[in-house]
Amino acid sequence: SVLEDLTISAWKVGFLGTAETVGAVAEVLSDYPDVPLVTYVPNLSWIDDEDAAQSYHDALRELVLPQTEVLVGTQKTLTDFLLPEWDAERPPSARELAVAAAEHGTSYVLVTGVQLPNNFIDNVLASPQGAITGEKYERFDAAFVGAGDTLSAALATLLASGQELHIAVS
Repeated sequence: SVLEDLTISAWKVGFLGTAETVGAVAEVLSDYPDVPLVTYVPNLSWIDDEDAAQSYHDALRELVLPQTEVLVGTQKTLTDFLLPEWDAERPPSARELAVAAAEHGTSYVLVTGVQLPNNFIDNVLASPQGAITGEKYERFDAAFVGAGDTLSAALATLLASGQELHIAVS
């Protein structure tokens, strides 16, 4: 009932726990087809039940990705999620990940943690046509959790405020 009283300008979806929850959230999202959706895909290697993780990913691919404007995740996580059979010696490019995401209905990917030479990393926004923008950072040694959730939430907030996608990513 809260959604009936508010104007929704953007959605951000992170880890939803189970395939059943993904289905329930996807049903709500389907009532707002014109509202941009930013979906963050975390690394699920910590889940012990491989069947549950696979069911979760399958539900996310089938129910949420078709509604997603921007899919956010690390290069490794998005590779595992979108291109599980990838066996090339090099990781897929942001464009290759965007092509794979587009096969599920997603317009863009924001690939984080792309390894560059000389101890730099890049975050790249891409569509199936190629890279749109990127932000290069010097890598530093630190352990942290939640940066992808924070980044995707900030992106959704900026899109909700009317920013153009490439500016919001910057």
